Amino acid sequence: MSSVLRQFYYKKDKLREGKKEMLWGIRRFLSNFRSIFRRPFGRGSIYRLERLKSVVRMKENGENRSEKNGLGVDKGIRKYEKRKLNARSQKAYKFFNVKNILIILILIFTFIFVHFSGYSTKSLYFSIFIYIGVTLYLLIVERFFEKVEVQEEIKNIKNDREREHNVFLERVKEIEDLEKNQIEHIFLKDSEDYDMKIWKVGRATSLLIGKQSPRNRVDIDVSEGIYSNLVSRAHGILNRVNGIWYYEDLGSQNGSGIERSLDKRKMKLKKNIPVKVESGDIIYLATTKILLK
Repeated sequence: MSSVLRQFYYKKDKLREGKKEMLWGIRRFLSNFRSIFRRPFGRGSIYRLERLKSVVRMKENGENRSEKNGLGVDKGIRKYEKRKLNARSQKAYKFFNVKNILIILILIFTFIFVHFSGYSTKSLYFSIFIYIGVTLYLLIVERFFEKVEVQEEIKNIKNDREREHNVFLERVKEIEDLEKNQIEHIFLKDSEDYDMKIWKVGRATSLLIGKQSPRNRVDIDVSEGIYSNLVSRAHGILNRVNGIWYYEDLGSQNGSGIERSLDKRKMKLKKNIPVKVESGDIIYLATTKILLK
């Protein structure tokens, strides 16, 4: 009797332990299940998620940027040539041209000749000779002509590319010359060629040169010059058009002159006619000298 009770209690304890383990397992599962939904709402999780997204975006942008920067000149040239060849090879190819029609006629007449010859040995040898000749023509001669045409196309493409490159270099040179000849400062000189006054041009597109007065406002006031009494109140004007500077005498009483920086040649300017000026040129307002630099 005691052994039966002992076994009964033993089984009861086992069932109780099994229930506890099962309850603990269910509890752990539910806690993990709740953490799945609870984790993204935490501040740290959102930060990590946004951080991962930003890292992925930065990597993608970096790869795209590296791919763009890695595209060398030679690769660009090859792509350009391939694009040109594809554009030129898109022309409609006519199958029924003179050569193909002649080949088809030769094959048809050869077959007819063999048929009417009763498939004799001579006719078969003749047909084999014809077929071999046509095959060799297609394999050698046609391939040679195709190769010559492709080489000619590549040569034309290279010539076009060199021509475009030369045009590009000329354009770059023009832009460099234009930037080199831009006027950034205007200097008022004295009789000993010292700087008396300096004006910064900046982004100005029009500068009126003359003498300042209560009734006459100018951008470049040369009243401090030694011979400023010979300068009119509105003596001349500098205008910038498409990046190029022009000077125009506004009908002054004593006139204007210019000294070129390239050959030091002096010339008197006509009134109300714009003249192109560059960096290094000297404009004379009567005898007052201003340097463009």
